[in-house]
Amino acid sequence: MKKHVAATLLAVVGVMVVDSHINWVPHDHGTLLEVSGQVFDPQGWATDQWRQWRNDCRRKSSIEKPDNAREIFQRIQEHSLPDSLQAQLLQLRSHGDWAMAEVAFKTLNPSIVVLQRVHGHWQIQDRAVWSGSTAPWHAGALVRQYLRQQAPALPETLLACFAVDPARYSQGPGGLGPVELRHRDRP
Repeated sequence: MKKHVAATLLAVVGVMVVDSHINWVPHDHGTLLEVSGQVFDPQGWATDQWRQWRNDCRRKSSIEKPDNAREIFQRIQEHSLPDSLQAQLLQLRSHGDWAMAEVAFKTLNPSIVVLQRVHGHWQIQDRAVWSGSTAPWHAGALVRQYLRQQAPALPETLLACFAVDPARYSQGPGGLGPVELRHRDRP
């Protein structure tokens, strides 16, 4: 067999093998990458990487743990009784009259809560609370998009610099890890 025929045949077989293992799958008004039956969210992962590269949050002194953390935590504990009484504060950051808190519960999923100071008192923005899994989507990108939609006035600096732990909110390492879609999840 001639070299150019062998190279062409190898290229065609290679494309066919790749095509049989890699697909773009529509899911929940978006698209995921499916590799040998496992799905990934490369767009969400890339969005989160771009956010980290674009925002140097270590240097943003305006994002801080507020002095009145106890007051904010008490507001969260009062919000969904009785489960919130045993809540544990994992993370708290503020910027101006806005704060974001991540809270773990004994009986509920961990949550990210957006609060706003109104007339000197912190108020939970009921629509801007994330709780539950983001799977199969990348956690950071999906949670930030949701919170931005629910609280449009939330400062972008605070939202961009608030860490979303993929281990708590999605499947797989770093939120890019594989998740198998069950057949009922497929369109």
